[in-house]
Amino acid sequence: QNINQKTISTTAMCNGESIDVESQERKANPIEEKYFSASRVLFLGGIMYTVFIIGLAMRSLNIPALVGGSVEIDGLSFPIEASRGLQIVGGGTRKKFTGGKVYTAGIYFDKEGTGSIVSALEPEEAALDQDFFDEVASSSSSKAIVLKFQQDVKAAVVAKDVTGALSKILEETSSDQFSKALGEIIPAGTDIPALTEISILCEEGTVTIKKGEASSSVIDETICPAIFGLYLGKSPVSKDIKDGFVSGALSKATA
Repeated sequence: QNINQKTISTTAMCNGESIDVESQERKANPIEEKYFSASRVLFLGGIMYTVFIIGLAMRSLNIPALVGGSVEIDGLSFPIEASRGLQIVGGGTRKKFTGGKVYTAGIYFDKEGTGSIVSALEPEEAALDQDFFDEVASSSSSKAIVLKFQQDVKAAVVAKDVTGALSKILEETSSDQFSKALGEIIPAGTDIPALTEISILCEEGTVTIKKGEASSSVIDETICPAIFGLYLGKSPVSKDIKDGFVSGALSKATA
């Protein structure tokens, strides 16, 4: 989205003769000099405050901030385009009940899937009901969730958080298969250091979990919709991630 920036001309203020005349007048009137100085401070302070408020607003909306070939979500960088041509739509942060940040998630879709999401969210349609999210979660598009950890976390805590929620949705066999695959990537009894990246890729009925060079796959068409349902469902495990997904999609729709 192109934003036209207006440039305020300060030529008159920077004219040498004008400045000399102004300074002479102010020397003759020290009270007026103090007034002009105070006005400048208030004006600059107002600009800084406005920029600060805009920054807070963007953070609260979870609108990804562009940084070169990546976007920044809650202080962590995610590539705009991942492997297999997947494109980031949006994301947010999973937090503890106490408010501590656990990980930030970026949600990716292939080009076709991203296009469908953006089209559905164009202003004239604004399809923001739960049916929309359910269709996104169960779509056949190649998609992925990339987790980047904000702090050191016990692998067992993460595994319990994810598999515990999935066990309420999936058949026992499917849930056990995913738990086993996840355990191969983040074994119980180990720690997940801050900034570790774990990706969950869904492609043609196969779910692949990857961390660095290690990867583990499960062929089960029911797992992927369930995983995306955790984040985009009616009662998401993180409202922040779901809201960030919507904000990112809307920013693309209005671009």
